[in-house]
Amino acid sequence: MTTSADVTDLTRPGEVLLTNVQDADAVVDHARTTYAAAVVADTAGWADGDRRRLEDLGFRAGDARGAALRTLDLTIADDGTPTRLLDNPALAALNSHHARFAERRGEVVRYLPDVSVWTGIPDRPTPADWEDVRALLGPGAVVRVGTSAVVPDGWPAAEGMRGVQLTGEHVEGEADAEAVELTPDDVPEILELVARTKPGPFLPRTIELGRYVGIRREGRLVAMAGERLHPPGWTEISAVCTDDAFRGQGLGRRLVLDVVHGIRARGEAPLLHAAAGNTGAIRLYQHLGFRLRESGALRFVQVP
Repeated sequence: MTTSADVTDLTRPGEVLLTNVQDADAVVDHARTTYAAAVVADTAGWADGDRRRLEDLGFRAGDARGAALRTLDLTIADDGTPTRLLDNPALAALNSHHARFAERRGEVVRYLPDVSVWTGIPDRPTPADWEDVRALLGPGAVVRVGTSAVVPDGWPAAEGMRGVQLTGEHVEGEADAEAVELTPDDVPEILELVARTKPGPFLPRTIELGRYVGIRREGRLVAMAGERLHPPGWTEISAVCTDDAFRGQGLGRRLVLDVVHGIRARGEAPLLHAAAGNTGAIRLYQHLGFRLRESGALRFVQVP
């Protein structure tokens, strides 16, 4: 029989540990609302009735981490694809791989202000959650809200900020010989390129979120792309931009595929976000094999 001592790596990023069957309902409910990837229980020594209780809740055996492990997968979306975490990608990322960058108030969590502008809030925020958003972000801040969220009176929609989400489950990527790894020393030059090309927010510590690559010409950074949100099993490609003088050479396409190649090497899948009006970029991503998962459904509100 497998014992607790036999089980290594009991939980992975984004997984929640269940220690006794009496807490199962509460732990599972919390895991769902915080966009955890799974709930894991080591049932070594548990009574057969307790194991059956977990099976009734959807827990399954057969995990390679140990015969006694029971796992409830929380990644499946309504359409049957393993994309549920992408319904709330910032919350899923900040409760897993990017927890070290998180600033929290109640159930609301955001990236540190010099890292990223993304905030994760519950799908159905309570009045207390909205007050936590206000206290954490401050007046004038913009936050993404889910389609199920009932926005309080006086919280205006952020006009012109509709977005789309694309997933690349079948995009394989390709390493690019000209791509160079960017480091914190490159941030001043990155910020200059971002200011010229406006791909979206890039802050002084955004580069810490993942791998960023660029292409230089005569020593000058002229194109870049990299990794931002990191929900379990997924990595977002972001900051895709090319200097105007070098457009039309396929540099952005090459860098996206290079970043995809690195994501695939970790056994993960890529995703992208784009402004709904950026039809050129959306067409490029679709040509590469990305599919539209949310078409114009991403909505944002402003904190009053």
